[in-house]
Parts: sequence; structure tokens; C-alpha cells
Amino acid sequence: MLPDFATTAQQTYPTQMAHFNELLKNGQLSHLYLFVGSSQSTRLAFSRYLAWQVVGATDRNALRINENEHPDVHLVAPKEGGATLKVAQVRDLTPEFVTTTLESPKKVFILDAVETMTASAANSLLKFIEEPAGPQLILLLTNNLQDVLPTIQSRAQIVHLNPEISLVDANGIDDNWQKNTQMLLFKWFELMMQRKIEAFAYVQTTLISQITTDLQQKMFMKWLRQLARDMVIYCATADENLMFPSLIGFYKTLAKHYHVRQLVHAAEAIFADDKLRKINISLQARLEKMALEVTIALGE
Repeated sequence: MLPDFATTAQQTYPTQMAHFNELLKNGQLSHLYLFVGSSQSTRLAFSRYLAWQVVGATDRNALRINENEHPDVHLVAPKEGGATLKVAQVRDLTPEFVTTTLESPKKVFILDAVETMTASAANSLLKFIEEPAGPQLILLLTNNLQDVLPTIQSRAQIVHLNPEISLVDANGIDDNWQKNTQMLLFKWFELMMQRKIEAFAYVQTTLISQITTDLQQKMFMKWLRQLARDMVIYCATADENLMFPSLIGFYKTLAKHYHVRQLVHAAEAIFADDKLRKINISLQARLEKMALEVTIALGE
């Protein structure tokens, strides 16, 4: 039976879980990741799952990881009632960063809410990131990439943890709606990426009337995030790893016209919708703002 954190990770991020399992299997795991996810509980569950796979996927290790008692897995987060990740908390990890493992192939460090980290705390962490004492996996977690210090972002592999709609929920939506809506989404995405003014009108005249339920909205935003991911990683991954391989020709055109920095900023404008959704801004306003932000990002 899977531990709760593994079940949560599997249900919430099945595609990314499979991807990281493949990296683990092939020994291709990087030593430093920055996970961006709006839900603290699910991003922690995903991180604990990776730690469990690294140190040994046994029942005993699952229990110790869940209770933060494994000698080779260290989780740090803002203390209860605190607003930031303190420099003292990072410095307290110094003995662990500079010593070898006790039981496992490598040590795992999980630091949550790194967007709250002070410059002093970040500088302390960077010393260990740049010169690891031994085999380590460092997982930095945040709910807002834009607030993470650039010195941290530049050294980590950034991964957006995007919750996926379960098959049970997806089966509640008509197949024709899915096909038609994806075609409309592709058209709107193309208009945005071409920086055309028609992208703003398209939201009101076409998209809003097509997306009428919460579940439809979730699926639409899921597809949009997958499109953003595809356009950024297109040049660095195999075609079979793309969510929408039928758009390879379009991704290729984008790669020719824009610098990767512009595409990354455009993707960040799309992922920023998670924050707007939390404060109950209407879907139309969010999509119109997104179209504007993407246009600005691509013009940088």
C-alpha cells in the first residue's frame, strides 16, 4: 500500500510523477530543482515521494519521511507563525550539507516557501548548492516563481507542478466539447503568440461562451499550461514528451522568432493565472490580462 504522500502525488501529478520516475530509473536526476506549485500540501507530497524513491521506497522509510525523522531527508519551512524562511534555519543545516549520508545513496533537502527567503539565507544556501559535499538532491519549493531571488532561479531546474484533472472528472465532459474547445484554444494561443490584437476580442466573442462550468474552466487552463510548457521545452526534449505533438510546426516557428528568454517570460505570464484565480477575478478578465502580459513578454 502506498503512503499518503505517494498517493497524493500520483493522483495530482501523474504525468510529472512518471517523468521523474524515468529520470530516477536512468540516473538522470539533477541535484537541484525549483518546484513551483500553488498547493503547499501537494508540492510537499510530490517532494516527499521523490525523497522516498531516492533513499529507498520501504514502509519504514515512508513513515520516517512523513514524520520528518529520516536521517538523510531534511525538510525546512517557515516556522509556525513565521513569515519567512530564516537564515538561521538554513545555517542549521550546515552540518548536514557538509557530511555524508548515513543510510542512503544521497541526502535529500526539501526547503519550502523559498520565495520568503531573505538575501542572507539565500547566500548561505548558495554556498552549499554550488559546492555540494557529496551526492545530494535539493528540492526548493515555492508558490510564486516571480518572488524567488534570481540567484536561486538561475541555478535550479525550474519545474511547474500543474495539478491534472482526474479521469473520473474528465469523463464527465463531452468528447465533442473537448475537441472543439482545444481547437479554439489553439487558435487563441496562436493569436497571442503572434501578438495580434484579435487575441483580446477572441476572449469575449469566442472563449467565454464556450467555457461555462468550473470543470470546463479547469480543463481549459490545464491545456493552456501544457501549451506553455511545450513551447518552452520544445528544443530541449524529444517529441514524444510534448503534450501536444501535433503543434510541433508551430513550436518550431516560435523558436525561430523568439529568444528562449521571451518564451519563458510568456509562459510565466500564463502560469501567473493561478494567483489571480485565488482572488476571484473573472475568467474573462484573467484571460484578457494574460493576453496583454504575453504580448508584453514577447516584445521584451
